[in-house]
Amino acid sequence: MRWRWVRNVAAVVVLMAWTAGVRAHPVVSTVGLVKVTSDGHVQVTIIHDALAFALNDTSARIGDPPMLALVYGPEEDLAAAFADGRERLGSGMRIWVDGKQTEFQVVQAPDLAAARQWKIEHPTRQLPCKMDYVISAELPKGAAKMVLRFPAVLSDVILSVDRPGVEPANLPLGAGEVSPEIDIRMATGGAASPTENPDSVVGVAWRYVKLGYRHIMPEGTDHALFVLGLFLLTPRVKALLWQITAFTIAHSLTLTLATLHLVSIPASIVEPTIALTIAFIGVENLFAKKVHAWRPAVAFIFGLVHGLGFATGLMEIGLPTGQLAAGLVAFNVGVEGGHLTVLAAAFLVLGWWRNKPWYRKRVAMPISMVIAAIALFWMVQRIVQGA
Repeated sequence: MRWRWVRNVAAVVVLMAWTAGVRAHPVVSTVGLVKVTSDGHVQVTIIHDALAFALNDTSARIGDPPMLALVYGPEEDLAAAFADGRERLGSGMRIWVDGKQTEFQVVQAPDLAAARQWKIEHPTRQLPCKMDYVISAELPKGAAKMVLRFPAVLSDVILSVDRPGVEPANLPLGAGEVSPEIDIRMATGGAASPTENPDSVVGVAWRYVKLGYRHIMPEGTDHALFVLGLFLLTPRVKALLWQITAFTIAHSLTLTLATLHLVSIPASIVEPTIALTIAFIGVENLFAKKVHAWRPAVAFIFGLVHGLGFATGLMEIGLPTGQLAAGLVAFNVGVEGGHLTVLAAAFLVLGWWRNKPWYRKRVAMPISMVIAAIALFWMVQRIVQGA
């Protein structure tokens, strides 16, 4: 019975390797840019993974093969998928003003011309394929509040609101989530506070906690595998705590510095290096029989690199104006929540055997080999994509 558990765990890791190869493209965060003008006009620009949406799927879940087959296949199939996507956007998007649904027009959408141009600009068949929808609407005079909801298939949406007389505001929305009320009185003849944010400090913080957590579970497979690699060498709580603490301090430091634009390193360097750190931990687990005194230092140095990776995602999202500290701290809390979830799952699944004499040979080493193989594949893949 106990060996059946080992085989099941190994099968899960092999499955992770297979799925990692299927979805080779980076996850695209959908961004909704909302611009309200002083004459009462609203324009919503949706920057998204056009091929994933055309196939009615999310950027995080869909693999490369169906998207490549669509964009490089018969143009009539691509045109039909874009037309279907435009119809789904029109039926799934909602704008309410003072509680009443407001009509809007889709004035720009992905089409064959844009796809042809994208293929010219991307001759190596790289994904993702970012394109825009643009939506236009008119506000009734005297309107006070506006609320939006994006189609759930777009998954998480980073909402950025630009209104006359009010500082721009950024906040993440979950899949299909209705936005907080947005004050639009400055655009329709009224007056609004120049510092108003469409969400409270607590609301913004909770949104960024969830966003940070999702950055690890389920979207941050690479960061999760690094933490699992730390666990595998020694599931002893004290030794593991030293490593995780060093890793946490380091990635929090570089996440903060990079998000505040005090440190800047291209993603084409950071992402392959993250994969290399995972491979290093996996390989080290094959040769080291115990946690050496310098392992926390290694975790700290590697944590600096992972923090830069977290910052890439956070900078794409943006932090809430006037609530920067709350958003940054909350995102970090969410990331740590994701790490703790990985450790809890590892203890639950593998911890039963941690005191067995065969634990290292039959559990830790095989899984570490698979982790190292996945990471090396990612490293090569990211180098090629960044070239």
